[in-house]
Amino acid sequence: MPFDDPEIDDPNELVGVELPGDETVTLEMAAAFADEFAQLGFTRPQILGLFRRAEYTGAYQAWTLLGEEAIATLVDESLAVWGRVRYVVTDAVADEAVPARLFRSRS
Repeated sequence: MPFDDPEIDDPNELVGVELPGDETVTLEMAAAFADEFAQLGFTRPQILGLFRRAEYTGAYQAWTLLGEEAIATLVDESLAVWGRVRYVVTDAVADEAVPARLFRSRS
């Protein structure tokens, strides 16, 4: 069997499905995206830029359905919770047995 030509009854063939959802589900999904990007340390312009990019299908769909204002509100709420914490991991010199420390910024 060729690699690019799976058999009809192949159970390992990838199948994509689209689940139905309403505005509430889309809003929750967008909030989850905003929280995740904020936790990763992204800034407001970076997160809004991700929502505007078609390559991020779920985030882009939420942006097109909910609009710029609703997404900006979600991003602001996420950054209010997660945007203040910044993690900086410092590595110790190989000879020292100092564990990694986390610093919290004073903002």
